[in-house]
Formats: sequence, C-alpha cells, structure tokens
Amino acid sequence: MKPRKKPKSYLKLRVYIVTGFFLFLFAAIFARAVHLQVIKGPELQKMAAKQHRKTLNLQSKRGDIFDRNLKELAVSVEVDSIFAQPNKIESPRTVAKVLSPILGVSSFELEKKLRGEAGFVWLKRQVDLKDEQRQIVKELDGIGVMKESRRFYPNRQLASNIIGFTGLDANGLEGIERYYDSMLKGSSARFTGEKDAMGRTLVYQDLDKTVPLEGMEVELTIDKTIQYVAEKALKKAVDKYDAVGGTAIVMDPATGEILAMANQPSFDPNEVGRFDAGHWKNRAVTDVYEPGSTFKLFLIAAALDEGIVKPSSTFFCENGNWRVKDRVFHDHEKYGWLDVPQILKVSSNICSAKIGEKLGMVQLYRYMKAFGFGSKTGIDLPGEATGFLRHYNKWSGVTLHTVSFGQGVSVSGVQLITAVSAIANGGFVMKPYIVRSVKDPSGRVVTESHPVISRRVISEETARTLSEMLVGVTEEGGTGTKAAIADFEVAGKTGTAQKPDFKHGGYERGAYVASFVGFVPAKDPKLAILVTVDEPKGEYYGGSVSGPVFKEIAEESLSYLGVFKANSSAPKMEAEVEEEKAAETQTDAGQPLENAELRPMAVPDFHGKSVRMVLRIAKERAFDVEIKGSGRAVAQRPFPGASIPEKGPVLVEFQ
Repeated sequence: MKPRKKPKSYLKLRVYIVTGFFLFLFAAIFARAVHLQVIKGPELQKMAAKQHRKTLNLQSKRGDIFDRNLKELAVSVEVDSIFAQPNKIESPRTVAKVLSPILGVSSFELEKKLRGEAGFVWLKRQVDLKDEQRQIVKELDGIGVMKESRRFYPNRQLASNIIGFTGLDANGLEGIERYYDSMLKGSSARFTGEKDAMGRTLVYQDLDKTVPLEGMEVELTIDKTIQYVAEKALKKAVDKYDAVGGTAIVMDPATGEILAMANQPSFDPNEVGRFDAGHWKNRAVTDVYEPGSTFKLFLIAAALDEGIVKPSSTFFCENGNWRVKDRVFHDHEKYGWLDVPQILKVSSNICSAKIGEKLGMVQLYRYMKAFGFGSKTGIDLPGEATGFLRHYNKWSGVTLHTVSFGQGVSVSGVQLITAVSAIANGGFVMKPYIVRSVKDPSGRVVTESHPVISRRVISEETARTLSEMLVGVTEEGGTGTKAAIADFEVAGKTGTAQKPDFKHGGYERGAYVASFVGFVPAKDPKLAILVTVDEPKGEYYGGSVSGPVFKEIAEESLSYLGVFKANSSAPKMEAEVEEEKAAETQTDAGQPLENAELRPMAVPDFHGKSVRMVLRIAKERAFDVEIKGSGRAVAQRPFPGASIPEKGPVLVEFQ
C-alpha cells in the first residue's frame, strides 16, 4: 500500500510560516539596529566616550598682585587636592578612618562620599599635606592626589578689602581679584585622552601645545607701607571709640592714584570662611553716608568761584538758632557776625545755609555735580556706589539750606576724597584709579593707567584762596586742631553728621559719622586724606575722633616719603631738584614763565618735559590733558602751536 502524499497546500503553508518567521526576525533586528544606531546612537556614543575617554581641564597659574613697589600682595602656590574613585574601593569604612585625621574631616562624612555611585568625587581640595601623609594617601586604592593652585595672601589682613579673594576654582569673588579676574586667571586648556583597561589615562596630544598661558600680573597704586600706616591708625580709633566701622583713604591729589584704602572691619582672605560678608566689603567704595560739615568746603568753593562771596564777606549767624519755614537750624555755639574763613573755621550751619541761599539751588547743584557727587567716579574696583544728589527740580523749600551743610545728600568715601583733591591740585577733578599696570607673563605691559583730568571745576585762584581758609580749621580756635602737624600747614575740614533713620524717618539719636578730610602740605599738597569713623561711642565730633587719625597717617606717610618742612636742612632727591629748577625756569619756549609770551589758545610744546611739568602748564593754561606713559614727553596731539581743542584733552605720550 502506497503512503498518502501531503497536499501541496500544506507545504506552501509551512514555507509561508518559516518565511514569515525569518521576515519578522529580520524586521525586529532591523528595528533594533535603527533604534540603537539612529535613535539611541548619540546617547550611546557619549556613554562609550565616557567609558573609554577622559577629558582633562588644565587651568593656568593665577597671576600675582603687587603694590606700587612690586611687593607681593597676592600669590599662587601649589597644594594638594584629594579625590576618590568609589568603584575601586573595597572597604570605604577602613579608608575613611585612615583619611579622617589626615584631612581633618569626620570619618562618617568621608564614608558617605566613598559609598556613593559617582565614578569620581572630591574628598578635600587645596590642603597642605606633609610628605608622609601624601605617601599614605597615595598607597590607598581608589584614592588620588592632584596638584592645584591655591591663592595665598602673605600680608594676611593688609589691604584685604582692596585685593578681595578667590573661590576654590580660582575665580575672583571680591575686590581686585574679581574686577580683574579675566586677566589674572589667564587661559585654560582642555585635552582628551584614552583610558586603558586599568583606568589609566593615555594622552596622545602634545602637552607643550596645550598648556595654558599663565595669568597676568597686576601692579596696584597702593603703597604697602602707607596702607599699613592707614590701617593701624584707623583700627586704633575704631577700637578706642567702640565704633561700628571706619574708612581711611590716601590719594595723590596731583594724579588721582590711591596710595592707601583702609577699612574696618577687615578680614583675612586666607581664612575667608571665618568672616561674614560684612567684613569683605570695601566700605570706601560701596557705602554712602551724609557728609555733614565736610560738604561746606564745596559750597564755599562754588560761592567763591561764582563771585557770590569774598573772604571778607560777613554773615549773621543768628546767635545759634534760625527758623526757615517749618525748620529751625542750629549751630553748636551761639555765633553773631562771621566772615567766610571764620564760617569754615567754626563750621557754622546757619551761615553756610545763608551762603547757599545767596548762591542759589541751580548753581549749588551744578557745582556739586561738577565735583562728582551723585555720579560714579569710575574707579577700577567692583561695587562702586553712586551716592545720592536729588535734582534741584525736586528740592523742597529747605533742601537748599540742608544740602549747604551736608544733609539730604549722600556720598561715598572715594567721591569725597576725589573732590577734595580737586581743591588741593588747583581745581582739576582727577579720575581716581588703583591699578597702575597689567603685564603678561613675559613682562610686556598689556594695559597701563595714567593720570586723567576729568574736568576743571574751579579756578586755580579759587582753589588757592579756599586752601588758605582751610588752614584756619586746624589752627587755634578751629574745629580741627587735633589734625594739626607741627612741621606743616594742614588744610582740612571736620564733619559730624547724624545718620538717617531709614525705618522711622528723620535721624537716629546718638548715631553719628565722624570725619576729617584734608591735604598736606597745604601750599604744595603731596597727600589728600579722608578719615571716617562710623558710630563712635562717647566722643563723636569729627575733629576729636577722626582728626588724630588724619594726623598720624599724614605724619608717618610724609616721613616715609621723605617730605620735609620748607626750612628743613634734609637733602633733596636729585629728581626733586630737577623738577624745582624746571618749574622755576622752563616753559614751552624755554623761557621763564613770567616772561613767556604764549598765545592763549595755542597748545604748548611739551617735548622733553616731565609729567609733573606738563600738568603744571595745563593748570596754568586751564585746559585738560591726558597722560600716557611715564618719564619724559616724546609726542603730543594736537601738535605744538595748534589751537587748544574746545572739547577733549590734549594727549601727551611719555617714555
């Protein structure tokens, strides 16, 4: 009997089933391939690169910061940073116990990090390890040591509010470190290496070509010695009067250079975590206050310059009480008739308000703006305050009177010292600056600052007359006798200002800012100095609290700079003698100044002259000049004999 054949339809069915199965299988594989290659491709590539490649970031050494005499204020040193790779650690508890005493971190905290899922974790950065400690750390599996650069401030608290500080990643967070951060930190470099089976990084790039450029060096105008003198004298006063704080600024009035800027309270940038943010502030730049009676000297300057008053002009001071509208103004003594020098000497509020009335609100406002109040000075430090000077259109019926003696207006310390320097230097508002130059690692100068005259605010005659009046403030009978110096005439002004009560309005009872501002020697100023003490306890008058601080700073700084009284037998420096001879005999035509016939609107020939001589001639001729470089003049624009430009300064280059 023959076997029965299977029907053809059954064979076809089997073929279709097998074919369908393989088609489905290939479709699934294709779909999976598309999913992996197209949809998940970029993500998987990143995962693979993460497993097999390692990108390293090389940060350059941060540039150093120096004072004007190239003494170190901030440097970078190499330190150790400890990291862990938890997946390579067999016993996190044992490793944590070994590291705890070395790193000064609790074993519990370390163990928590070591048990994490991250492939890399910092245990502690920027620590100083001894050789034996470093060896112990290196012998632990999964623990490594990396060299990093840490900022170090060798003078600790000295100038700390100016310099500021950096974070763990070497980014500037305050002060010069922040303002010039991009220049100080230099460039960074990234390169990628392959990791072998042991996790070691294999680098195929030429490291010589990838090493980043070091940060640039910054040279300040600050003099470390004068800074120390200012900080010492200020702290003594703040401690003596249990004050909230204080500031002291020393400026070269001829150039606008800041020689010292002291703050209390201060901090140690090496241990910044020990201090709250209030200690970090540079109060001389960021804080504002009502200037009080120090503002009167600018009122008198405006009135003299406009011809509203003369030194011989007299005013009746109402015997200490004067009603204006709904206010009664007071003097601390009952004064009758006083002339203008006496008004400054005894600091009469009432007579100052009367001079303000005579000057008028438009002119008073215009001069205060010209002196720089209500506007930033443009100093190269972060966080500069604008101050407050309301436009005269918004003044009340008594604002003219209160502004005349320094109420209803707020200023920063750097604004006030800049304005006072304009009186000291013959009427020019100089732009203040605190960085002299920035140099690259090869020593090439990248940027350099020079004295810049912003504008003329009063005439030289007005400045000279006012300076003579201000000397009386420190003489017998004046409010600033405690700022007087035996060998020099001191031009200055005291200020005792109540602090506004912003919560309840009016002024806080018993809260004052005691200040003294001035320059020395009065006839040939080398230093302009401002001292403010915030909320002194007990004694609170500016002459008594801040005057002695001014005196100490001035005496020690002048001695350090080699400035002696006019009849001193001390030898003069050769450069000083040359400058005096040049000032006495030389003009742009090489003739004595008093005999020179200069076309009034012509630009002088500055070739071969010093910076000081150029500034002196510019003052004499009443035009603005921009200084570039140092040494002797080698070029100028416009050329000699051309007309003095109506707008903009005459540019003079020095080498």
